[in-house]
Formats: sequence, structure tokens, C-alpha cells
Amino acid sequence: MRRLFPVTLLLLLLMLATAEANRRKAHKGSKHDKLRPESECSAAETQYGKCVPDKGNCGDGLREVTCKDRTDKINCRIPCNWKKDISDCKYKFGPWGACDAAENTKSRSGTLKRALFNAECQPSVTVSKPCSPKVKKSRGDKKYN
Repeated sequence: MRRLFPVTLLLLLLMLATAEANRRKAHKGSKHDKLRPESECSAAETQYGKCVPDKGNCGDGLREVTCKDRTDKINCRIPCNWKKDISDCKYKFGPWGACDAAENTKSRSGTLKRALFNAECQPSVTVSKPCSPKVKKSRGDKKYN
């Protein structure tokens, strides 16, 4: 009987520690839980604003999320190498076109894959960038000293 009490006490402590660890793990939340406001709103009821960067026109920022009469702000990010007006829209782009010598730019078009945060996206977009001044050499054209 004397041996049974310490073993029972040890098992009880082990069970309490396991239960506490599981409770902490459950409260951390997933990535999607952090994006939604705490209120119980459906995706159709939730309105997302544009991501507004903290500094400049790209980087970390905040986005307003409104559901019914509650407005929250959540963290967001605008990539610095991307167009701000289409940052919440995901497109599938084709290859870059040839360099237009008159404007010194090249462009490519993309079709909409999906819209994030209920964004209003154009079905297709065209983006452009300056032509690179360097002509890329192929691997076989290396110069040996």
C-alpha cells in the first residue's frame, strides 16, 4: 500500500503536466486564426481594407478588417519589388517580352489566379520594367585567364 501511493501520485502529476502542455498548444492558434478578427463572422461578412505600409510604399504595414460593427487592424506586408495596386491579387505571368528600344522597357502579362482578402482584381494585367543594360553571357562564353 505504501508503494501504491507514490506511484499513483506520480501518474497524476504526469497526467496534469500533459494536459497543461496540450492546453497551451491549443491556444497558440494557427496562421488563419490570426488573420481573422475575434468576432464570429463569415468570410462574406468580413471586409478587408488595403495594406498600408508603415514607411514608404512597401514593407510591413497594417490592414483594416471590418465585420458588422467591429473594426480591427491586422499585420500585412507589401513586397518591395511588386506593384502596390495589385499586391492582394495573385497572377500567373508569362515570360518577359523583348526590350522596346523606344521606351527602354520590357513587359509581360498575367492572368488572375486568385484574389486575397476579398480584393477586387483585374482578370488580366500587364507589368513592365526597365531593360537591363547588360547582355547576359551564356555559360560557354566564360573567359579564362
